[in-house]
Amino acid sequence: MISGEYVVLDGVEALVAAVDRRLVAVASRTPIDGSPGRGVGSPEGPGLPPEALLARQHAEEALGATDMQLTIDASALRSADRKLGLGSSSAASAAAAGAVVASHGGDVASERRRILEWALRGHRAIAPQGSGADVAAATLGGLVRFERARAEEAQVVEWPEDLRVEVVWTGKPARTSELVAKVRALRERDPAGYRAVATPLRDAAGALLDAVLAGDAARTAEAADAHGAAMGALGEASDAPIVTPLLAEAARLARAHGGGAKPSGAGGGDVALAFFSGDDDAAAFRRACPAAGLDLLSVQLGAEGVRRDP
Repeated sequence: MISGEYVVLDGVEALVAAVDRRLVAVASRTPIDGSPGRGVGSPEGPGLPPEALLARQHAEEALGATDMQLTIDASALRSADRKLGLGSSSAASAAAAGAVVASHGGDVASERRRILEWALRGHRAIAPQGSGADVAAATLGGLVRFERARAEEAQVVEWPEDLRVEVVWTGKPARTSELVAKVRALRERDPAGYRAVATPLRDAAGALLDAVLAGDAARTAEAADAHGAAMGALGEASDAPIVTPLLAEAARLARAHGGGAKPSGAGGGDVALAFFSGDDDAAAFRRACPAAGLDLLSVQLGAEGVRRDP
């Protein structure tokens, strides 16, 4: 997530980017003796997550049933036994629906819009509290403008040429559902209190989105810092650890090197994004991270969406 965390659930437009860590779905013929086939070393095990099973089902309802056995390898989205917070379940949903298209001889890249519809339906059945923005990124690829009410109409836009982004891994996986539940509880028990912290976050999300789309790297870094601070205020009001000490340290370090940083996604751990307008500032930030206990992920933003590999 580039911008719009939490308030995307209230209808605010968000920005979300695909990354070049790829989950791989492998289709094989069902053994004629009916025995289960071997997986491909996936940390998820030989079975598919429920979101992916449902996405496959929706695709087959539209295109026709297949007899393929589908397994996934999500190892690129993990560090040892820990998820990196890069949207593995969303990627699995997109990959499963894409595999159905491929099995029917379709061109996966040209069918991304239909794949998005099926993947969103599968994902929402399991995680109705989510926005679906990560599903759009995994399916369409690139940098995506996203609104929850019009998720199927998400649009890919150009990545700003001068913007430098570093992806920081806190070393701690987070459970999005638990954090979102705490924020929802605040909204229900204290609507005025929720508005008091959600309004600045809405404003910050809009400012960050506008800065990115304008290609203004300096303004993007400043807006990202404000967005992260607003997420922290929301966490304090809802008693949710949205901005953890390591996420706060990433923001402090980015400011010290002429940039700005914010959690990416629900917070509570996972990853942060640090934005800079120049290579020198970004390089200085990278050098300072190890001493602060922060790991950097070698990922590129704006990667290609769901596709069929040779």
